[in-house]
Amino acid sequence: VLSFFAAFANYAYQFVHPVTAVELLSEMTSTSAPLESIGRNGKPTLVDFWAPWCDNCRVAAPTLREIEKEYSDRVNFVVINGDGGTELSYQLISKFNVDAIPHLALLDEEGVVQTTLIGPIPVSVLRADIDTLLENAALASGTTVVSNGNVQEEGKDVLVMSPNDSSEGQQPQVEVSQQQQQFMVQSKKELPYKMYDAFRGRPDSDRTIRF
Repeated sequence: VLSFFAAFANYAYQFVHPVTAVELLSEMTSTSAPLESIGRNGKPTLVDFWAPWCDNCRVAAPTLREIEKEYSDRVNFVVINGDGGTELSYQLISKFNVDAIPHLALLDEEGVVQTTLIGPIPVSVLRADIDTLLENAALASGTTVVSNGNVQEEGKDVLVMSPNDSSEGQQPQVEVSQQQQQFMVQSKKELPYKMYDAFRGRPDSDRTIRF
C-alpha cells in the first residue's frame, strides 16, 4: 500500500512539475558515455550537440531520450552542450565540424562518422539508422544478428528469423552457413537515411573520431 501511494505521489509531482526540455538535455549531458568509448567498445555512437537557446533542440529532446532508453545498452550516447563555453566543448565542435545546432552525428563501431542529421529527426529515422549500425557492428565482430537483435558467435551456423516472424514459436526461415557469414562481414549496409556530410572537402581520416 505504501509503495502505491509513493508511486502516486511521484506521478503527481511529475505532473505538476514537468521536466523541461533543457533540464532533460542537461541530464543526458551529465550521464553521457565517456568520449573514450567512441570507437573502442564495439558499439556504434550517437553524438548530439545542443544549446539551451536552440528551439529545435528542445523539440528534439523527448525523441532523443526515447531513443536513449531503447538503445542505451547497445549504443554509446554522447550529448554535448555546444554552448557550454568550455575549452572541451569548443574542441568537440571543431573535431565534429559543427556549423549548426542541433547537430547529431552517427558513428559506426570503429568511430567513423557515417552521417550527420540536422534539426528535429523523426524517431523512425533514428531507429532505422541505428538498427543498421548495430547490424554492421555485429557483422564486423564476426557475429550475426538474428531475431531482433540476438547474436550468434562466429564459426557456427546461424538460423535467421524473418523480420515478420519474431514472435515466439515461429520457425526460422533462412539458414546462414559459415561461408555466408564471411561474405556478410564484407557486406556492410549503407545507412537508410543520410542527410549531411559534415566532413566534405576534408581528409577521410578526419571522419574517424578517437579520444
